[in-house]
Amino acid sequence: MSSRILVIGGTGNIGQHLVTASLDAGHPTALLVRRATVASDSGKAKLLKALVARGATLVYGDVNDHGSLVAAIKEHGEVVICAVGHGRPEELDGQLNIIQAIKEAAGYVKRFVPSEFGCDVEHAERTLEPAKGMIASKLRVRRAIRDAGIPHTIICSYWAIGLLLSRLVDFEEDGPLTAGANILGDDKSRAIFVDEKDTSMLTIRAVEDPRTLNKVMYVRPPTNMRSFGQLVELLEKKTGKTLERHFVSEHELAKKIQESPFPLNFQLAMVHSTVVHPGACEEAVDAAVKVEATLLYPDVEFITVEEYLDGLLT
Repeated sequence: MSSRILVIGGTGNIGQHLVTASLDAGHPTALLVRRATVASDSGKAKLLKALVARGATLVYGDVNDHGSLVAAIKEHGEVVICAVGHGRPEELDGQLNIIQAIKEAAGYVKRFVPSEFGCDVEHAERTLEPAKGMIASKLRVRRAIRDAGIPHTIICSYWAIGLLLSRLVDFEEDGPLTAGANILGDDKSRAIFVDEKDTSMLTIRAVEDPRTLNKVMYVRPPTNMRSFGQLVELLEKKTGKTLERHFVSEHELAKKIQESPFPLNFQLAMVHSTVVHPGACEEAVDAAVKVEATLLYPDVEFITVEEYLDGLLT
């Protein structure tokens, strides 16, 4: 029988896809939600209604309410997946409450997936604020999970394909096409792009896979490793337009990070960490603590950069 899965943060960008993937895989799936969210946010209320119609269960509680959290885990959380947002480090640090609740619900949880879904934070040495604070929080959570001996899987899926590619030309614009394109750092430094649906589907497969137990799972489809220069060339090929390239130096990017509001400054800081200084993007996998999703699941056909851009340009 499929494990019962409890998703915390199930109305967010990645969370809603995790819930959908869990339901698609046949898992009894519950979402921990605050009553205030349903009452005050019409968009999230509509999303929750749609997920319930598909078979999800709503469980009212809060990561800051220990009693409701423990009860939710005991009833619904053989697998607990957290997808809380990255608005500030305190949100990520709230996962320490989840760890305490899992410890109290000893024996109920056979896998915990913390809110990561980005770069490998243990290899993000050159990260600027405000991303540096987020990275530090994720590291605190990783250490707490390991210290508590909680069975876990950590997912590193790098850039959500829609977040970076939809703003390829200029992070301050919503559309990808103007007369020019920004090249951040070295145009040969590659980033990794993974669609949120693929990340979510692989997460759900991983939570019951003994090969991923207590491991960091990298999601690095080779076809989606692209430099900014390659992405601009691809855009030109698809549109028939020649885009003027604006090369943004590391110094200029650092200055823009300092001057930009949140969340733009956070996004640019992560570009600085993962593209200008790619770090773990092409890091070799140490099989003792890490696994590669593309090797574990060779049957997966990833949504490609080309396919995403085709949809974006239609």
